[in-house]
Amino acid sequence: MTAAALVRSRTLRTGLRSIRPRRDMGAVAELIETAFVGQLDTDGQRMVREMRSLGKLGWLGWLISKFILPPFANPHGYVWEEDGRIVGSASLIPVEHFPRRWVLANVAVYPEYRRRGIARALVMSTIDKAIDLNARTLMLQVRSSQQGALHLYESLGFHTYSRRTVWRRPPVHTKPEHPQGTPIRKRSPEEWHAQWTLANRLHPEGLVWPFPLSPNTFRPKGVSQVLSDRSGRHWIWYEQGRLLGSLSARFLHSRGNWRLILMALPEERGRVEGPMVAAGLAALPRRSVVVLDYAPGKADERFIELGFQPKDTFVWMGMDLDSELRKSLPAGVDNVSLSKELGEVGR
Repeated sequence: MTAAALVRSRTLRTGLRSIRPRRDMGAVAELIETAFVGQLDTDGQRMVREMRSLGKLGWLGWLISKFILPPFANPHGYVWEEDGRIVGSASLIPVEHFPRRWVLANVAVYPEYRRRGIARALVMSTIDKAIDLNARTLMLQVRSSQQGALHLYESLGFHTYSRRTVWRRPPVHTKPEHPQGTPIRKRSPEEWHAQWTLANRLHPEGLVWPFPLSPNTFRPKGVSQVLSDRSGRHWIWYEQGRLLGSLSARFLHSRGNWRLILMALPEERGRVEGPMVAAGLAALPRRSVVVLDYAPGKADERFIELGFQPKDTFVWMGMDLDSELRKSLPAGVDNVSLSKELGEVGR
């Protein structure tokens, strides 16, 4: 018996149940907006508004949402009810084109219902659901400032992969010159393998949330894409036969900005990032919006000098479900102990 079945309260409409997007869309939108007040970016705010509006249309709104909203607006997952009101939720979302990689998202509980074990019940049941769906990897990202959430995920067996600060450079009239006195140069097509090797060494969890690492990030494109002014661009820094750093830039049409992917050997951090990003900016169109996420630390001051503004720092976490299954959960936490622990919460 799964955790979802075990934690159902005998009280009518109080406790855990599977999410029903057609019925719950409006209530979940209101919960997300309240629980993450001041934290949603523009895309998140727009999604919540659309979910709220479509939720008022019932089954018709749900049908429309299948075509116009992203997958995370119609997820698998669970909600927690108290006397018929949704007070908590957790979503399980597939990563497009990677059927065995899933994301745990929108774990939210109204402030007045926190510290009652509701979030733990939602997350554990969602892990069960991911196993049922044959997921291999369950990923999540959480703000580094949310210590309570970090402790919860760690206690349930999630491991930290990396910490990334999201930086945004607004459109400006000026851009830096290509840095002089450095060996930074454009990458030749045959050198993409070196970038791929570096990425596997430094970021096996992936470079672009929430996708796994892919050689297509670096592999040369077809002729039509190469000729496009907005196709992927790459720069590398070699010294004494060693690849010290790499920068890739790709234009995201859906967001209207350039996305930078920066890598540097750990022993070279603080030295190569600034010049490499400057080289990339010098080659991009003037007044471009540029986004970068990178490990916080020695390069922060240089990013600020280049016109970037820090938005937030996120912790990437994950759990291997393919080989570990229930072993990923901490010792002593199983379905039996879960039912005892959460049986009191649902009363």
